[in-house]
Amino acid sequence: MSVADRGRSYALWGLALLGVWSVVALLNSLQWYMGALVSGQGPTWPQLLGYSIAGNSIWVLLTPLVVAFAHRTPLQPRGGVRFFAVHLAAGVGFALLQTALYVGLMWMLGAQALGRMLVQKLSGNFQINLLIYAIIVALVVGARAYRALRDREVAGARMEARLAEAESAALRAQLQPHFLFNTLNAISALVEDEPRRARRLIAKLGDLLRLSIEEHRAPESPFGDELDFTEAYLAIEQARLGPRLRVVRDIAADALTCMTPTLLLQPLVENAIRHGIAPLVEGGTVTIGAKVVDGRLHVTVADDGKGAGAIVERVGLGNARRRLQQLYGDRCSLQIETAPRAGFKVLLVTPQ
Repeated sequence: MSVADRGRSYALWGLALLGVWSVVALLNSLQWYMGALVSGQGPTWPQLLGYSIAGNSIWVLLTPLVVAFAHRTPLQPRGGVRFFAVHLAAGVGFALLQTALYVGLMWMLGAQALGRMLVQKLSGNFQINLLIYAIIVALVVGARAYRALRDREVAGARMEARLAEAESAALRAQLQPHFLFNTLNAISALVEDEPRRARRLIAKLGDLLRLSIEEHRAPESPFGDELDFTEAYLAIEQARLGPRLRVVRDIAADALTCMTPTLLLQPLVENAIRHGIAPLVEGGTVTIGAKVVDGRLHVTVADDGKGAGAIVERVGLGNARRRLQQLYGDRCSLQIETAPRAGFKVLLVTPQ
């Protein structure tokens, strides 16, 4: 904080302090005046207001000292007795100091019978001054507790964000070797019989690795970037499977700019090819669809392959579900439909 900002902050606190004690002085004078009216005697309201302003103006000066002392002697765990004893003694001291300053101020203003006034203030206002000290200390303790709670909440939120980023990175790190292993297997099958195709696939793999490194930097990326990454993977699989793999794309233009978890689409397409299309001699079709409905991105990956009687979530689907939960919680969904000889259909819905 700059010197100018600190000065403005002190000025605002001073004005607030003056305003609070001015209101207290006004209320005190009105209370005293109503009491005087009931008894039928006593000073006028302007006189009582003057007395009240004099007494409370001293608290305007003492309040910063009480606040500073309360900050220097905070309530510590297992230190309640010491805290109470220290502030009881300090409260007595501040109450006596306020009384002495008030009597001195009255003397400067020409008041008489100072001894009697001192006795009256000690007998009638000492406990009030002690209570004022206790209220100020309680406000300081409460403010410190609130600030500490808020700081813990902020620190906790930051820690959760760091843990979420670390978990997302770990999930992507788990997925990338899995994908790389499968791709290298596909290339190795072509090295001896079709070296030219193998070289083209190696070039495509280089593109995939480059995109993977770029996308690894953030937990989310535009769906268009995810689609580009998946297209590089599809080029490898189509070179490997030839006419046995057919791909249909139904992508709405407004879906390309929607944010989606990084490296999530490709594993879904890979599952469709490996478990749905590749086992069939005749091959099959993979359909990739994306559209925006009611402000939410709907992504569909479906195949007309062999299907299954039960859903088993391995690396691809398991990581996809965990990453969605980690990024969006209950605001997303991942639905899987399958049946023997009916293919797989995965519907992914994420908020925007």
